[in-house]
This record gives sequence, C-alpha cells and structure tokens, in this order.
Amino acid sequence: MIPLIALMELGGKHHSIRLWLPLFLVWLLMLPLAVLMLPFALLAMLLARIQPWTALRAFSDVLSGLCGMQLEIQIPGRSVLVHIY
Repeated sequence: MIPLIALMELGGKHHSIRLWLPLFLVWLLMLPLAVLMLPFALLAMLLARIQPWTALRAFSDVLSGLCGMQLEIQIPGRSVLVHIY
C-alpha cells in the first residue's frame, strides 16, 4: 500500500512544530502528470527493452517500501524528523 500520511517535526532550541502532511492529496495532484508522462515512459521502456509490467512492479515496490520510513536530520540547534505512515 502506498503511504498516505507523513508527519514532519521541525525543532529548534526552544520550540518545535509538528505538521501532518496528507500524502494522498499529493498522489492525486501527481496523477495528471503521471498520465502525461506515460507515453514517454512506455517509449523509453521499449527502447531500453524493459518489460512494462516489471517496471510497474518495481515502482510499486518502491512506493510500498516508503511506509514506515523515518528520516532524522540533526544539526546544532535544529532538527528535522520525517515519519511516513
């Protein structure tokens, strides 16, 4: 299943901000772009001799693998935490 929500926490020395980002809205906004890019992607797969179903399966596996990902960046005085559900 593709990730639907991301939690982003931006922290400073004295305060932190939590943001809930609805990723399903991002997927809906990217859908028209994906439809426009589909012919170019299919042409590239044909030229590179990549089977479309194999490429689709790999893309699906990458998106599904994002669930549960945590990214934490810390520098002196600031921190960023991104957790994808």
